[in-house]
Amino acid sequence: MNPKGRVLLVGADPVLVNEMAPSMIGREFELVTSQDAKAAGVRLATESFSAVVLDAARVPPADREAMAKLQKERGGFALFMLEPPANLSPMQPLPLRRLMWPLPPGFLDQVRAVEVPVVFLAEQTLYITQGIQNELRRAGVAFIQMESPVGAVEMLAEQARLADEQKREREASKPKAAGFWEKLAGKEEERLPEQAMLGKVAVIRFSQTWADAVALDAKLRQTIPTAVAYAVTTLDPVRSAVAAVKGGAPAVLPREAATRVAEILTDGLSAARTGAREKERVLIVDNDIPTVSRLSEALLSLGYEVETTNDGDEAQKLIQKKPFHLAALGGSAIETASAAKATGVRLALKMREVDKNLCIILMMDQFPVQEALKGVTRAVELGLDDALLKPIEASRMVLSIQRALEKRFLRLDNDRLRKEAEESAKKLAEVNGFQTKFFATVAHDVKNPLTAILGYSEVLGMRLKDKPDELKCASHIHNAAKTLNLLVSDLVDLAAIESGKLRVEIGAMDLASVISEVKSRVDVVAGRKQIQFSSALPAVVPPLQGDPNRIGQVIQNLSTNAIQYTKEGGKVTIEVQVQPEWVIVGVRDTGIGISKEDLPRVWERFFQTKEAQTMRKAGFGLGLKISREIVQMHGGDMGIESELGVGSFFYFKLPVPKAAAAPAAPAAPAPTMIRQIQPPPATQPPAPSAPPAPPAAPPPPAAPGT
Repeated sequence: MNPKGRVLLVGADPVLVNEMAPSMIGREFELVTSQDAKAAGVRLATESFSAVVLDAARVPPADREAMAKLQKERGGFALFMLEPPANLSPMQPLPLRRLMWPLPPGFLDQVRAVEVPVVFLAEQTLYITQGIQNELRRAGVAFIQMESPVGAVEMLAEQARLADEQKREREASKPKAAGFWEKLAGKEEERLPEQAMLGKVAVIRFSQTWADAVALDAKLRQTIPTAVAYAVTTLDPVRSAVAAVKGGAPAVLPREAATRVAEILTDGLSAARTGAREKERVLIVDNDIPTVSRLSEALLSLGYEVETTNDGDEAQKLIQKKPFHLAALGGSAIETASAAKATGVRLALKMREVDKNLCIILMMDQFPVQEALKGVTRAVELGLDDALLKPIEASRMVLSIQRALEKRFLRLDNDRLRKEAEESAKKLAEVNGFQTKFFATVAHDVKNPLTAILGYSEVLGMRLKDKPDELKCASHIHNAAKTLNLLVSDLVDLAAIESGKLRVEIGAMDLASVISEVKSRVDVVAGRKQIQFSSALPAVVPPLQGDPNRIGQVIQNLSTNAIQYTKEGGKVTIEVQVQPEWVIVGVRDTGIGISKEDLPRVWERFFQTKEAQTMRKAGFGLGLKISREIVQMHGGDMGIESELGVGSFFYFKLPVPKAAAAPAAPAAPAPTMIRQIQPPPATQPPAPSAPPAPPAAPPPPAAPGT
């Protein structure tokens, strides 16, 4: 199976390679490694890759920037940066760090304690809803906020300069203690107030890419070496990475999420989700005007379509009039047009009756506490998406809405894919059914006239014995009819197998006689190609239960295949070995062999190796599949060992009936046998047989056939 893409992992240690390899294989990607970015750049110039993954712990920042520049200029591959576990302390002057919302406990205490400038690049949701600003206020941290990063570095640099000047002035001008006469005259030195500082912490609204944030951080640290910056986000890193891959931008992941690179790459590049995600519509139903206003403003700024109402009846009409993706319902009583009371839970039930896929978030009043708890419990029982207690921060509501809508999108997408898979399976079943019926019909309709051709060509040959030229033509007719008869027989057997109607008459069977009869039929073909064809049987072969005709068909198929794919002067041998529970029958040849890549496919119908196609004169490639089905219906299975250019060994095993296995004496070894044959594992255990004997050494490799 050819991989659907190649991934170049740069600078990774063996541990990371071992962690990523299983997920790559599972997603059908080939994982290739490179020691450094320079070697990776050379490979990118000559080879094609779906993605490049950089281990930030082992690839220097300059090389990471160069690779990002190469991706931007040339494109054609996704770029992943794996970040090591970050030290979030503002006391460490490290490059830009990702900070997940909500903030870690105690983090703002560290921010308040340090003297260095701290910059928060807050995503739009957090900035608009004042989420991070409120946390800073509660922690007692003075800050400034900016609507845009434009000019932010310059302003912070000016603030840092003023702070340094004031610090130097305080240290240089130590206040003199006023003397007795100065105090008496009231002439103490007057001190001017210091220029007010805006603050050492800045919150900046930032809606650009991670690469832009890194560039801003580099500029900030170049201007103010002690400054530290954080990119604050509510988005899951994996989801952010998928969006980055779709947009052709570098994706940043924590190192522990490296195993999800293949998943992200599949989601980001897959054609299964090429359809653009529609703009999502949110309905807010509540009679608390400040809450409705605050939530609406936050959602509108993020690109959602928002409609609001404080009337339950109107909300139901809106749901029926046009589809919404999510509804946020006030859990307290809502005034309706009929002056009745309708709780948020009841309204949710009515809305779900209209649209079962509608996401619903319940907004509950905190008091009375018992009613609030009942409402939350009821929301959980009904499977609503979330239940929040008022007052609700806009950032918390936005996060809840994003999660609910993402779950809805994935659920509907999964339903779509499932329906597509079911439809494909249905069509495939129809095609397979038609094919099986077609084979059976054609085989039946061809079989009757073919029998007549065979019969009349034999009669014609008997009457033309004295006319060599005419007899030659009759012989050609007879031989062609025999070949066609074999092909039709294969189609008949295939149709019978796929319909479950293959006839196998199980009874007493003398294996030695079956092999002798097959050998006598195949000897002529082997003689024409000057191939040494022999059999090697032990002195005693126990009686078996089976269909002599069907087992003879299997042995003949393996023998003719071996002769057909063995060059003149080669050797083909039928080998038999008796074990306590099994009799192993195999055909060994010195033919063209089969490659390791093709070995698993030899049992597929219509499959022929490239080497076999150059030598085969007739056939559909059904013989091995039919043979294996016949053997499995006898309670055994087939196996193969082969090496390209050396030869093949096709073998099958049949169970020995217990009555025959118990008194059986040890078989005398045949002089032509070289070593024991190891039976293949049975795909279905034979009904009466005991567990197989311990496996013997495997047979030597030998060669092909399909």
